[in-house]
Amino acid sequence: MGQFNQNWRFWPILLLAFVFAFSSPLLMLATPIYFLQQGLQIKFISLLSIALTITYSISPILLNKFSDKLGRRKSVIISMVGAACAQSIFYITLNPFAFLIERLIEGFILGFFFPNLIASISDAPNIDHPKYLARFNLSWSVAIVFGLLFGAIVLQFTDDLKFIFYISPIFLVANLFIAIILLRESISLNPRTQNNNPNFYTNKPENNQYSTTIIKYYIPVIVPLLFILYTSFAAGNGSLLYPIRSELLGFHPSSTYFVNIFAVASQSIAMYLATLLTLNKLKLLSIITLLVYPFLFIFFIANEIYYLFIILFLFSGFFYGILYGAASKLFITLNVLKKTSKFSGILESSVGLTYFISQLFLGFIADINIGLAYLSLSLSLMVLFFINLVFIRKFKEVERIL
Repeated sequence: MGQFNQNWRFWPILLLAFVFAFSSPLLMLATPIYFLQQGLQIKFISLLSIALTITYSISPILLNKFSDKLGRRKSVIISMVGAACAQSIFYITLNPFAFLIERLIEGFILGFFFPNLIASISDAPNIDHPKYLARFNLSWSVAIVFGLLFGAIVLQFTDDLKFIFYISPIFLVANLFIAIILLRESISLNPRTQNNNPNFYTNKPENNQYSTTIIKYYIPVIVPLLFILYTSFAAGNGSLLYPIRSELLGFHPSSTYFVNIFAVASQSIAMYLATLLTLNKLKLLSIITLLVYPFLFIFFIANEIYYLFIILFLFSGFFYGILYGAASKLFITLNVLKKTSKFSGILESSVGLTYFISQLFLGFIADINIGLAYLSLSLSLMVLFFINLVFIRKFKEVERIL
């Protein structure tokens, strides 16, 4: 009891993350295009697009205690069984109401998946946790790029988006077998015991040096939370507004997948850059990004040339990556500073909750006019910029924090 499992392996965790991240954008982008083709009102399409995040915004917190009792491996297996069973409804019907119920159920059961993959890394002692988490994030980003590329290629051969819905459960079943056959528990004791260990995040000399550095900073929790809210609004372009805009402009459905490939690629570079910057430089770059980002979406209203959309998505992805990378780094810094892991849970729940709120807001306005939705997005981000300025001033270097 309490001994590290020497059979623990990192690569199955990477594989699970890769397969899931590969399939996730396929369904995310197909949803608004398909239901718009079916004549559904945009405000209801936005609800269908965010249905999964409604329940996911609370499930990681609600299921946390069950995960501790069941263990990481069993929790991941349960999540894949539940999600695959829920998505099997696609083979029966794609009725909007049935789809909504399916996504709500899937979002809840996925509270067993992603948090436990991260926790299985955190539970493992005597490893370089930041390095492993960086590899995990890289695997996730690369998988999204390949998933989008796969979707774009597939839709070159068929205009029937039902195919995307039909193949989605297959990836979940594949992940189920990966979890059953390959996944191993990292540690047998309750993960909370390790999370409460003050040396958990600083068990290596270089990590101890990092802790000494960050303790000179005061970071209000509301700052990364506002960054997450900001990026949740901005994410509405790629997942909701642009798919609708491209359909209205008569672009091929595959175009939505192609432009998002460029966004995710530049986003990955920006997130990596954000991890390299000192907190003072990251603060300055974040303020500049917060100011410039809102004006980018004005061009999405005026532009009708597909290749210019690619350039716009490159910039959009880069700005998103800077802010999301900054938020992630600040939450991790708070974890180290406070010797806790609760801020990781706050990150997951805040992403789901703010995404739900922002996309529902944009969806209702897009139902009136897509141009008005883009204008509302720009104005919302500008308002959030000024709110951020109020609190980000308190994020500063101090003599000492006790």
